[in-house]
Amino acid sequence: MQINDGGDTINETILEALEQVWKFNLPTAYRNFILKYNGGSPQPSRFFFKESPSNGSYVDYLFGIRKGFNQNLLMSMNLYSGRIPANMLPIGEDPGSNLILLSVKGPDRGKIYFWDHDLEADPAQGETPDYSNLTLIADSFDEFINGLSEEKDLPQES
Repeated sequence: MQINDGGDTINETILEALEQVWKFNLPTAYRNFILKYNGGSPQPSRFFFKESPSNGSYVDYLFGIRKGFNQNLLMSMNLYSGRIPANMLPIGEDPGSNLILLSVKGPDRGKIYFWDHDLEADPAQGETPDYSNLTLIADSFDEFINGLSEEKDLPQES
């Protein structure tokens, strides 16, 4: 796997300070990714859904901790607060602005999900964010990254 357009290097001290503010610890594999690449565009970039392996999308960008508005993990946390389940961290997006989420708390901690913005909860209608518009991609960040493939590598359903 290759990561293009990664961010400036950050260190453990910055991550530890952010984790104290956030009140959660990042799963080890994702923490290591941020320390090594600080976001970026992975190649290959195709991912498939765990329960429906013939369907999926592409990673457009994995967010980093950086200045500015675009591809910024901190900005995305603020932007999507109240729009995604509270235990989820938006770590990336696909070309259609759907999110790639990492569960950071609870029994599914470490799992990676696809968030479909077309099916987003509408607070104006009294809806609260839940898992109804989430689709499981991988049981861990390592599984997610290692499962990225080219379009021609469509997995076989078992």
